[in-house]
Amino acid sequence: MTNFLNHYTLKYTPLSPIHIGTDESYQPGNYVIDDQAGALYSFDSHAALAGLTASDRQQLLAIVNSKPDDTLLTKVQAFFHHHREKLLAFAMPPVPTASGIKSLYEKRIGKTAQHEGQGRRVINKLEIERTFYNPVNGQPLLPGSSIKGAIRTALLDGINNAKPLIDRNERNQQLQKRLFDGAFHTDPMRLVSIGDAGWQGNPDKPACQIQFAVNRKRQPVIKDGQLVKSQAEASNLYQLLECVVPHHYQSFTGSLTLHNTQSVAQNNSKLPKQQLHWTAKDLTQACNAFYMPLFWQELDAMKERGYLNADWLKQMEQLLSDGLLKRLNDGDAFLLRVGRHSGAEALTLNGVRSIKIMQGRNERPVWEKQPKTWWLAADDVSNKQGLLPFGWLLVEINPKTPDSALQQWLENGSSDLSAWMQQQLAKQNTLKQKVELIQQQEQQKIEAEQQLAEQTRLQQQADQQRLAELSPLERDIEQLLKANKDPNKKDYLILLDAAKTGRWQDDDKQSVLERIKSLMQQVGDWKPTTQKKDPSKDKEHQRTLEVLKHLEK
Repeated sequence: MTNFLNHYTLKYTPLSPIHIGTDESYQPGNYVIDDQAGALYSFDSHAALAGLTASDRQQLLAIVNSKPDDTLLTKVQAFFHHHREKLLAFAMPPVPTASGIKSLYEKRIGKTAQHEGQGRRVINKLEIERTFYNPVNGQPLLPGSSIKGAIRTALLDGINNAKPLIDRNERNQQLQKRLFDGAFHTDPMRLVSIGDAGWQGNPDKPACQIQFAVNRKRQPVIKDGQLVKSQAEASNLYQLLECVVPHHYQSFTGSLTLHNTQSVAQNNSKLPKQQLHWTAKDLTQACNAFYMPLFWQELDAMKERGYLNADWLKQMEQLLSDGLLKRLNDGDAFLLRVGRHSGAEALTLNGVRSIKIMQGRNERPVWEKQPKTWWLAADDVSNKQGLLPFGWLLVEINPKTPDSALQQWLENGSSDLSAWMQQQLAKQNTLKQKVELIQQQEQQKIEAEQQLAEQTRLQQQADQQRLAELSPLERDIEQLLKANKDPNKKDYLILLDAAKTGRWQDDDKQSVLERIKSLMQQVGDWKPTTQKKDPSKDKEHQRTLEVLKHLEK
């Protein structure tokens, strides 16, 4: 019995760096780079607030609320760079960066790139384009649409069989409709469903790396005895890309579902043509027929120019000769080219390929069968060797046993990344503990200040209530004593001086004198008699007599 839906598990292994764009970037306002290990740590606003102290937040708030001129961005960049250790403690797991990117970041963070006309400053924004990722866990993702698009190109190429356009004015959509004998509901790719592939790589190693994308000429061009660079290379143009690294075996897992409509009426006009109902084997053969020649051509050409990373090239050749090539030929696995900088050949069909080649300034573009340059992954923008192509992906359908040679190369050949990852995670954890301790101390200080403020408030409230319950005379005495600026002057002296000035009269004065007598007795200064030979030199005795004199009136 034939199933209407045939399900397959797809295992994906990146063979070279892969970047599938998301229209999102790491901005210097939401990432920092550890200058010791070259690790990129991204963070959101919650992490930034968690890592910064209260005084740090006030400083940041003052910066963002300042005049919105062309220096604002550099100030924000410089602020985050200065506080990077606090931020990375609460950031996402680290992403390694190429050596040249760390140097570029250190030179440019928080600084102006150049000045343009009228003194306008050009800011180093330092955006790093993100690869497609799962927003829930931040791990990379291979979107099913990208996989399906690459397979579609291979199937179209197989049907076209390197034939030219039937009409020079035939457009891309017209060509696809002709080759697939239909569009929309009769497009045969509607019977092929490919799910997004989630990350399943080793958690002890980073999933991605930040690399340069640099442009290099495919063929050497000599002019005036000098080797001519590509326009992008001559202008020092490059891109900063987050790429899935080729260090994990079967690091993505996805699904393939093929719809079988044989049980449906053969002449149903709402279904694709029967000859375009593909099996999994058909997809494998079509992809290998299209992508394998491109893979060999590219490796040979890059090898001839000396661009390729020697270790990667040697290992790829060894793997292919050890059995991977046989698996590809037998249809147990197939190659795909996906993502940014896959090359125009991987996006166009043999026989109809016409690629727009830009010329110099004020020159009209020309159309060729092959591009003139490659975009390659590099550790530094100036590298001419040690480069890698973008986008090569190995796909296995329902694999029963692992490819031990490929697995060993990918897993064991990057053991240094495992050590790097563990060191960075340990550092991140240590810094988090350090920041949390500082924050705890700061919080304790804030709580102590709040407690003291509350105690002061309650004391003031109690004092106010007590003063309100006092008689006018007692309240006047309290205020007079509190106004004393000399801490060494005794209270009874303050009252005695005030009494001499006539501050109180009659009964109030007598009450104050009784208070003075009581205070003098409390401190031992009340001396109605004296033992000194000269009583006039005994101050306490003289004051006592003065108080008694007034009390007797």
